[in-house]
Amino acid sequence: MTIRHVPATATADAIKAILTEDGVIVVDNVVAPDIMDKVRAELAPYIAATPVGPDDFAGRRTRRTGGLIARSETFRDIVQHPLVLATARGVLAHSATIQLHLTQVIGIGPGEPAQQIHRD
Repeated sequence: MTIRHVPATATADAIKAILTEDGVIVVDNVVAPDIMDKVRAELAPYIAATPVGPDDFAGRRTRRTGGLIARSETFRDIVQHPLVLATARGVLAHSATIQLHLTQVIGIGPGEPAQQIHRD
């Protein structure tokens, strides 16, 4: 499966259409590199303290660090990005409210096989 990429100038409707069709999309450069550098610095101690996965699915050399909103002030702005919110509202238009379930950074370790695309 090829994962489609769109620029950050894409509309929420265009992103929603691809999500509906493919179930996955990458929006390139939606956040400036300097903002991502700041998030990385804020999360670095938490990522370093996260143990690797316990099995082949999670990745025996992969770290999954959650709770990003609590751990990175800068990340809070990312989840509230206008394009992110507009897309979520479009995809979940049938719902009265939106609730964010999980924020996670996954550090895939060397030699780990690619994980199949799946829903969390």
